[in-house]
Amino acid sequence: MEKRRGPGRPAYDSKQKLVAAACALLAERGFDATSPQMFQQRSGVGHGSMYHHFPGKGKEGLALDAISHMRASTIAFLDGTIAPASSEPEVVRKSIVAALNRLFSRREGQALVRLLADPVAGATSSLATAIQDWCDDIRAAIVMRLRADEPADDPEAADAAARLLAPEFDALADELFTAAAGHGLLALPKVSLSETPEER
Repeated sequence: MEKRRGPGRPAYDSKQKLVAAACALLAERGFDATSPQMFQQRSGVGHGSMYHHFPGKGKEGLALDAISHMRASTIAFLDGTIAPASSEPEVVRKSIVAALNRLFSRREGQALVRLLADPVAGATSSLATAIQDWCDDIRAAIVMRLRADEPADDPEAADAAARLLAPEFDALADELFTAAAGHGLLALPKVSLSETPEER
């Protein structure tokens, strides 16, 4: 007898399964060390599904979709974790450090660190751009929390202050992001590149 989905539950289709598998494998192995067959095996979908859903791009197209998914998840996580900008500056800074450290212990943070260290991903134009945009989003989220102004009170004064302090905010965001990514790199679980998904 065929099992039916409950009302309101969307089908978890092969594309979603591939993207979920790609998120996990990019976090565990990075881009270059993961073969198209590994994505297919981890997702449990048929051989042609990746090329059906990502025609012409295959592994690269799948990785781009996974990055887009993890990028959105990262920003949602940071928005929900960092203390509001209206808090004391030191409280905000400590909150940012704690949130970044938590981020780089999560799957999406581990994937970002592996992608940043992956020379093939860095040499692939579309992936390099997506990775850079992801990093820029994180820095922008940090800067928004470092800004303690309330633009609704006086938008002109807030904009003037933001322009004046922008280099300082950008430098601090870079410093905090780089330190957390470095800690994340050192804490990455070691995975033998010769392992296949079935051996894990």
